[in-house]
Amino acid sequence: MRKEKIIEILKKLDFVSWDRFSGNYFYGWIDREGDNYKDFIVLKFSMWDVNFVSSSKKFTKKITEILNKNKSCLKNCERIEGYCDLENVIRLKKGVENA
Repeated sequence: MRKEKIIEILKKLDFVSWDRFSGNYFYGWIDREGDNYKDFIVLKFSMWDVNFVSSSKKFTKKITEILNKNKSCLKNCERIEGYCDLENVIRLKKGVENA
């Protein structure tokens, strides 16, 4: 995808603070309400398309709409602490949900 088109897409996602990129992967942060954490977003650009993954429950639908993605492909990003028991995992305080 052309650089101009990538920049256009990054600007449309104005609630994201873009941080880094490597090749065709772009990484950003989304502020969360209610705690001091941030949600992540990763965009992967190909020649003709862009795909993403995000930990934001609040903004996933909006991102899908901005990127013109098929809503039937939406999947929630799950927390590792609910998947398995690891020592090196971020644990949320009780009563705090992944926003």
